[in-house]
Amino acid sequence: MRTGINIISSYARFLTGMLVILMLTPFTLELVGIDDFGLWSLCLAVTGMLALLDMGFSTATVKYVAECKGSENLQARNEAVSTLIALYAALGLLCLVIVVQGIPYAISVFDLDAKQAEKFNIVMMISGAALAVALPIGVFRSLLIGSGRYDIVNIVEIAGVLLNAGLVVLLLTSNLGVTGLAIANAGVLVGVPVMLVPLAYRYIPGLSLSIRHIRVNRIAELLPLSFYFMLANIAMLVILRSDSMIIKGFLSLSAVAAFAIAARIAEYAYLLNKQFSNALMPLVSQSNGSGDAQTVRLILLDGTRHLAAIAAMITGLLFFHAESLIVLWVGEQMIDAVLPFQILIAAVFFSALQLNAANVLGMSGGHRGVAWTMLGSASLNLVLSVTLIPIYGLAGAAVATLFSAMVVELSIILPRACRQQGIVVSQVIRNIIPALICALPMLWLAKTMQVLYTPDNLLELALQCAVAALVFVVFYFFIGLRTHEKKTIARGLRSSVARLRMRAAYNEGGGHG
Repeated sequence: MRTGINIISSYARFLTGMLVILMLTPFTLELVGIDDFGLWSLCLAVTGMLALLDMGFSTATVKYVAECKGSENLQARNEAVSTLIALYAALGLLCLVIVVQGIPYAISVFDLDAKQAEKFNIVMMISGAALAVALPIGVFRSLLIGSGRYDIVNIVEIAGVLLNAGLVVLLLTSNLGVTGLAIANAGVLVGVPVMLVPLAYRYIPGLSLSIRHIRVNRIAELLPLSFYFMLANIAMLVILRSDSMIIKGFLSLSAVAAFAIAARIAEYAYLLNKQFSNALMPLVSQSNGSGDAQTVRLILLDGTRHLAAIAAMITGLLFFHAESLIVLWVGEQMIDAVLPFQILIAAVFFSALQLNAANVLGMSGGHRGVAWTMLGSASLNLVLSVTLIPIYGLAGAAVATLFSAMVVELSIILPRACRQQGIVVSQVIRNIIPALICALPMLWLAKTMQVLYTPDNLLELALQCAVAALVFVVFYFFIGLRTHEKKTIARGLRSSVARLRMRAAYNEGGGHG
């Protein structure tokens, strides 16, 4: 039940964020202009790299807290979290030093003119200060997730998304430009973890954090985990954030803006798939901690099957409607984003297929292999980007991401997880095939609807996608679901209908039993 609530709330948070981005991006582009939007994207990429100061401890904390919950060792949990807060406070100070010392170097490397350099300096100072404050209090997010209360985190982050949207509109209409974007982003970066602090104390049993609980040996327990999670985080940040910086080295800020548009939708498509696997992460760790190997195997098999369905439906429709989506969203001025977007969407599909396997490995002792594999993928992506961007432009950056996802991530991580759990790889692949079959009638209908009526706005496009997605869901219900899963859904629907009928009868009777 808790896992289901976590999954539903994760998607609610994500969809809220996606809708806000869809509405805010054209608004932001219009008010700040293409070049400043590219500069903002560049600042986000640099700030993203500063997140490496997390050193992998946030993910290690989720695993550690979940295992402590499974073993009911609350003292170890309290000591580890208290120690981490102190460590992150020191890392926050280091963050400020890096920002102050690194800004002149970054301005030189990116070859920014005087006006651009001034804006870059202001944005990075605001972002760096916010990150320094957010690092120590961000521990409460990992604490709640590891304790199985992802739903609380999601609800607060939904509020943060809406707060950010309000601040962006207010500050941009006040002519603050990219400085306003930085202030809005900083407000949410600090505000969300602050709101999580009292909620953690309320909903986590036995939580007690203080200086008295600081134990250096707890950091030593986390280090073997955090080191490899840090490698994985480095890999992910290189994959998601480095392209903007490399593109600026060879192309203009307008090119950075175009790729940022393509990458933003692709990243949201990737994260939409990741919500499902993230919600299962604490369950994997708890099951592993309690010795429940059967549940872990089911998560790998059935979780990957359902994840493939989600990925095929989302990426299939985005790939097919790529040009319409870009043009209707941000206009013809960003038409150069279409081809790299389609390539990135293909990369998202292959990356999504290994998400569940990576979580199973990472939460059950195989984190070293995942980290080195992801680092290898990021390194290949980096080398290919530097090689291909000067030749093929934005498409070269996207091809680098696609090749890395196919050759390194999927072909290594999934087989390794299967070997660890005693599962034949072909069994997982057979589970993926129904999702691909269900995509065919979905895409046929999408093509038919497009021929009959070309959407004039995003709402019409969304309605066409919703109809096509519904066809996918119906086909997947009959082709992709197991018999017991269909029966479970049918029982749930019958129970819901019965409750509705009882409520209707109660209301018709004037509310008297």
